[in-house]
Amino acid sequence: MSGALVIFLTLPEAAARTIYHRQQPGLLPSPLSIQQENNFQIDKLHDETARIISGMPSGYPALLSLQQNRAWEKFRSFFDVSWESLKSKRLELMETWAQSELFEANRQTKIVFYPFGGPDFLTAYILFPDADTYILVGLEPPGNLPEIETFKHKSIEAYLTDLQGILSDYFQKSYFITRKMNEELDERKINGVLPLICIFLKRTDNILSEIKRVEFDEQGNPLEFEYTILKKRIKRPTGFKITFFKKDSNRIQTVYYISCDLSDEHFSSGAKFSRYLDHFETWTCLIKAASYLLHYRNFSNLRQLLLNKSNFILEDDTGIPYKFFLHGEWDIQLYGRYRKPVKDFTGVEQPDLKAAFKDKAKVKPLPFHLGYHWGTNLDCLILFKRKPKSVEDLS
Repeated sequence: MSGALVIFLTLPEAAARTIYHRQQPGLLPSPLSIQQENNFQIDKLHDETARIISGMPSGYPALLSLQQNRAWEKFRSFFDVSWESLKSKRLELMETWAQSELFEANRQTKIVFYPFGGPDFLTAYILFPDADTYILVGLEPPGNLPEIETFKHKSIEAYLTDLQGILSDYFQKSYFITRKMNEELDERKINGVLPLICIFLKRTDNILSEIKRVEFDEQGNPLEFEYTILKKRIKRPTGFKITFFKKDSNRIQTVYYISCDLSDEHFSSGAKFSRYLDHFETWTCLIKAASYLLHYRNFSNLRQLLLNKSNFILEDDTGIPYKFFLHGEWDIQLYGRYRKPVKDFTGVEQPDLKAAFKDKAKVKPLPFHLGYHWGTNLDCLILFKRKPKSVEDLS
């Protein structure tokens, strides 16, 4: 399962609310680390720290000595080679495909909701590059960026080795392996999702403007706090918000990651995060490598929410079962080839979806790999577009 949450000028007018700010003690960026570019604030310390863990050189004085470490040079070489390969074999193909097949969806998309997305900001950003807000959700802890002092006194080699291991899997397979995330995102290793999302932001030529901690009150209102190093985990739902921009850009974008259990037991109509999502009228939903969770009864609340609020749903066969869309409310476009689920998942094969893919006149090619069938590249994607309501429906 791969598996953020932003509130930047995207909530509907009726949902306007106070955002609370709390100054917390801890290691905050000094005033000298806050700079301006294109009239946007830059969190220079954390932006440059993100460069270093992305294998990109930094001119930030406190980080110069780290770049002389052989372990960092080795990591940089790995990342440069791996990233160029990823771009040519997957990302550039995805970008070209999205420009044509997702043209209408991108034109209408302000918010991308990616349940079970975890740290996989990259897929959402490549497919929907112009969204104002990305909301990623997963079980993994939000975590912290590494502190410069930690790297000076502890082994940078171990940290970069852990990063290389988890990124190698992602580069090859297009998703993060849940079991390995449980191990590698431990606070004693990579320490949560934040470093990975920052890496993807930097490698797609973005600049970090601000990082905030996010929690929710009982009514689902978001509470924003200054980013500090957390010494202990906060009870879910909790996460972070990153505002970012491209160099020479005139617009800010936002990504939220929220750690939250989306099963019915924790995601009922009265739950904090469910109440928060109720404030949104609509979004574009992205689902991939989702462990077929939306096939099961104990994820019915989330499934119904997605069906109610999504204008577009782009998913592979691990998302909402095909049978839930066969009621005349959706235009459906199939891509790629359907194959039975990989052996890790049983009881989730979809005969109706398999039959639909047999009508070749209704299936378009999928020029890139994305999903669990990475060994065979027999992947599928399905784009669902909600049909406009008829006059009868509106009356």
